[in-house]
Amino acid sequence: MGTSKAKQLLLKFLSLFSAVRGYNILVLIAAQYLVAIFVFSPTKSLTKILFDSHLLFVVLATVFVIAGGYIINNFYDVKVDKINRPLKSSIDNHIKQATKLRLYFLLNFIGFGFGVLISLRAAP
Repeated sequence: MGTSKAKQLLLKFLSLFSAVRGYNILVLIAAQYLVAIFVFSPTKSLTKILFDSHLLFVVLATVFVIAGGYIINNFYDVKVDKINRPLKSSIDNHIKQATKLRLYFLLNFIGFGFGVLISLRAAP
């Protein structure tokens, strides 16, 4: 892989990370696990909580749906972000609008799928 291809791939990754606000999602994951450990299951062992598949599916469902929400927000706020956040807007331009829209639907579908794995009552 050439240097320019690698640079462009890195820019696209950073653009996507910026669009889905990856730093917020990492905080969300930490918060969900900390709440599971200290609030909902203070008597369970740490390994049981960390390796609980239902908790993992809840976290993954939340992550995918929230990431989809951030992407659709980014999709509709392009004009406003060019004025209010020119640097972020220039980073976000490395991902096409059509790709963001497709990613939005894909992420929500995956999040819904994890919700169904948690409980069939999540499906209408």
